[in-house]
Amino acid sequence: MAQSSKFIPFNQLVRKFIPDGSHVYLEGLLVNRLPMAVIHELIRAKVRNLRVVSAPNGLAIDQLIGAGCVAELEFYFLGFMTQNGFAMMHRFRDAAEQGTIQVKESMGYAICMALRAGAYGIPFMPLPDFRGSDLLSIRNDYQIMQSPYDPNNTVITVPALRPDVLILHAHAADSRGNIFLDEPWTTFTLTTAQACEKVVVTVEDIIESDTLDPSCITIPHFLIDAISQVPYGAAPTALNHRYEVDQAHISVYLEKAKTAEGFDQYRDEYIISCSNHAAFMQKTGFPPPWKPYDSEDSLREGDR
Repeated sequence: MAQSSKFIPFNQLVRKFIPDGSHVYLEGLLVNRLPMAVIHELIRAKVRNLRVVSAPNGLAIDQLIGAGCVAELEFYFLGFMTQNGFAMMHRFRDAAEQGTIQVKESMGYAICMALRAGAYGIPFMPLPDFRGSDLLSIRNDYQIMQSPYDPNNTVITVPALRPDVLILHAHAADSRGNIFLDEPWTTFTLTTAQACEKVVVTVEDIIESDTLDPSCITIPHFLIDAISQVPYGAAPTALNHRYEVDQAHISVYLEKAKTAEGFDQYRDEYIISCSNHAAFMQKTGFPPPWKPYDSEDSLREGDR
C-alpha cells in the first residue's frame, strides 16, 4: 500500500511545522516517550520564543529552556526520579528566577480540562472549586463563576487551551498515517490531538495498514499533519515495551546542566555537533539492538 503524503523527511518537520513563536504541547510523561529527537532538532534549528504547554516532561523542557528556545512555559510539575534521587531542572529554575521566561504554573487537572475544552470547541471548562490552594492568586485567567443551576455553589473556570502544534513520539504509524501507542491510558493523547491545530509525530516504525486491528488506533490519520520515522526518537528517555531509560546519559546531562556553562558544553557536544538523532544515538553509545514491529508484536487484536 502506498504511503500517505503525511510522511515527510525528519529534517523538514521542524522547519515546516514549528516556526518561531509557536504554541506547542509536548507529549510524554516523566522519562517515558518524550519527543527528544524533535527537542534536539528545535535546538539545532535555533527556534525561538516558543510558548510551551507540557505534561511532566522535565528533561525536554530543561533542554529547550537552556538553549534559549522558550519564552513562556505553562506546566504543573517538572522533575523526575533517577537512580541518584530526584532530578532538579536547573536550567528551568535559573530562567524562572531570573525572569527570562514567563512561567504559568497550574495543576494537572486544570491543564487537562483546559485541553478538553479546546478539543470540544468550547471557551472554558468548569472545575470543582479549589480555593484551598493559592493557584488563583497566580493565575488571573482562572475565574470563579456562580453555578447557573445552584446560586449557593461556585466553580472555577479555566480557559480553553488550543496549542498550535502537538509534538508526539509514538510506537508506530501505519501507511495511511494512523498512529499507534503501545501503552495503557492513551485516551487523553487523542483529546490533546483534538485540541491542537496541528499534530506532528515521530515514530519508531511504519507498518502496512492492513496488518493491524483498527481498534488499536490511538490517533486517526485525519488528525495528523506530519509523520517522520525516527528510531529511538524518545531516547535517552524510555519507550514502553521497546527500550529503557538511558540512566547513564541522563546523569551526564543533569550534572552538566547544573550551570549555564555546563549546559552549553552539553548542548555543543551532544546536540549541535550531531547532525541528526542517529548521530546523537551513536555518540551516546545507547541503543540496544533495534527490532521493528512484526507479526508477533502487541499492536494486534487481542493484545491490548
